[in-house]
Amino acid sequence: MAYIDGKWLARQERQERINLVAERAKKLQELYETGEATEYYMDTLLADIDELEKLKRVHRGEHDMLYFMYEYFSEEGNPGNPDNLIPAGVTMDDAAEFHQTLCELLDDITTGREKKKKVAWSVGRGHAKTAYLSNGYLCHQVVYRLKQYIVLISETSDVAGDFISWARDQLKYNEKLRQDFGILLHEQKSRNEVDNDKEFVTLTNTKVEAKGIGTQVRGLRHGSKRVQLYILDDLESKENTATVDLITKNKRWFKEELLPGLSRQEGACIYMGTIVCYDSLLHHVIKNRRDFVSRSFPAILKWSEREDLWQKWREIRQVDDPDSADRAREFYEQNKEEMLRGTKTLWPSHFPYIDLMEIREDDGTKAFNQEYLCNPTDEERQIFKPKYFTYCTEDDLKDKKLLYYGAVDFAMGKEKGDYSVVVTLAKNVETGTCYVIDIFMERVHPNTLLEKAVEYTLAYQYEALAVEAQQAQEWFADKVGEALQKKGYPSSTRLKQIKQRTRKALRIESLLPDIQSGKLRFMKHLRALLEQFEMYPMHPHDDGPDAVQMAFSIAYKRARRKAGTTGNSRY
Repeated sequence: MAYIDGKWLARQERQERINLVAERAKKLQELYETGEATEYYMDTLLADIDELEKLKRVHRGEHDMLYFMYEYFSEEGNPGNPDNLIPAGVTMDDAAEFHQTLCELLDDITTGREKKKKVAWSVGRGHAKTAYLSNGYLCHQVVYRLKQYIVLISETSDVAGDFISWARDQLKYNEKLRQDFGILLHEQKSRNEVDNDKEFVTLTNTKVEAKGIGTQVRGLRHGSKRVQLYILDDLESKENTATVDLITKNKRWFKEELLPGLSRQEGACIYMGTIVCYDSLLHHVIKNRRDFVSRSFPAILKWSEREDLWQKWREIRQVDDPDSADRAREFYEQNKEEMLRGTKTLWPSHFPYIDLMEIREDDGTKAFNQEYLCNPTDEERQIFKPKYFTYCTEDDLKDKKLLYYGAVDFAMGKEKGDYSVVVTLAKNVETGTCYVIDIFMERVHPNTLLEKAVEYTLAYQYEALAVEAQQAQEWFADKVGEALQKKGYPSSTRLKQIKQRTRKALRIESLLPDIQSGKLRFMKHLRALLEQFEMYPMHPHDDGPDAVQMAFSIAYKRARRKAGTTGNSRY
């Protein structure tokens, strides 16, 4: 056992006990192999083997949180235990990379390798952060006698109370845990010093307390001990972040109430949650608090390389038909390998890429980005708000006299991960209204983009084609012109090499009045493009809007020239 004759063995004593018992078992094993072992020696050997097994798992679990979780709270490691966190059929080898990383962080805090001892992580919704932090790690700190005063805080004291109740029940009813760590709580409430929905005190004098955000925590003590560990789990909700005043109140409470209540010498604060809005408390701590080790873990780590197939999937799914979702799923199954090319999710076995894409379609981009990608929209900085857009359908364009314009934006030499784009814009000759009707936007090899540029140009017979020719991109623009000329397209007069003289931000933002007025409209199914607009300037990519600006600009430059205007074009 981890405790001998009713005494708990701390790490150094436990290691000494392991060494002692292992040496004795080795000698007894030698006697057994030579046939000299008596019945007493055999009984002692079997007892030593059993004790060593328990001592070693306790010893490993102290500094290996992932092992601790699977050993005591999984159906594989502890079958039949009530309320196991990890279901049958899932072993430690199956653990998601994120859960391994989370447990490594918790180990670093336990061992002191993480010097700051203040951590803030944003995690996509539904990724078991509560199971590992508020359930497993809380239990870990109690059974190893590492903290004497732990306060768990959530949105309300009732929610926090539910979290600590799980740990309390494990201390009472998890037989394997009780055998290895001793009895820390009696099953009968009346036999424990404090034992209720909001707090409990173990037989080893560790106090665990549940609180809600905004409640008084400064000055809390358990005997002479100040709070040694804050576990903050999803403090915020739509209700307590509904106004700027409420968000400000949360920040003030965190700074003036919560942090001063932490023990200076022994205190640790672990804050994890889902970001519920821009500049919320968690978002603020991650962005601005240098005393916290901060990270964000979006549910999607790498996006598909085949956005074109996902666009077709969306179109199928968006058809107004009760079977459209099933047909979209069939399309996915038929093209699964290609649609998943290049993808990576945070928890693949629980949130496969297709499931996340369906959630994204159902919840909308803004909510999905916020709750699953840890990327909230700053509505004060948001330039292209959804309400500004006018959408169109193929039926809207029927029987209209249209001219088509294209733009090609090659990602060479730009930020890593930028998209190469071919965008198609249709212009109503009679009204001047422009419609963004098609887009190719992927991370591709130059040869692939060249092929796409030729394909789209010939398919739509562009009145004019703009190709960005900034510095190293000029050679690519020349290649496009040569390829089109060979196909019979008059690139010498229709292809315009664009050498930008205006900052990208100014070019993109110049589209706003035309979008607001409805002069520039969009096919609603162009989800990836619209997302880049709506999230601009917070979105990591703006290649789509930049290409739209080129196409829109050349459509009007071309019109003015036809009317007799000449001169140099500046974009």
